[in-house]
Amino acid sequence: FCERDENFPVWVAVENTTVLGYAALSKWSERKAYSITAEVSLYVEVSNRGKGIGKLLLKAIIKRAIEATKLHSIIARISEGNEQSVHLHEMNGFKLMGVMKEAGSKFGKLHSVSFMQKMLRE
Repeated sequence: FCERDENFPVWVAVENTTVLGYAALSKWSERKAYSITAEVSLYVEVSNRGKGIGKLLLKAIIKRAIEATKLHSIIARISEGNEQSVHLHEMNGFKLMGVMKEAGSKFGKLHSVSFMQKMLRE
């Protein structure tokens, strides 16, 4: 998280001194032509899920992207089976762009990945 510029902010939800979750924008590609697109990462610690923290973090990072970056769109990669994340992204204006079959591996199992995108500017 330390090697970022103004187009790639990080928001962290903290209660007292405990990190509850984070949202971060990262480069979608190292190629210059894609510098107007970021990938969002969203994580909420397991015991704090279902409390609206992810919703607040996602809204905050989208607002920041619109107001303080030169980004044109945000991409989300969501592993299959994470319907809560798909729903959260849909509720924040992300649209399903496609699915990559068996593109990742977690816990010894191949996973397909949904790609969702939110346009920030007309």
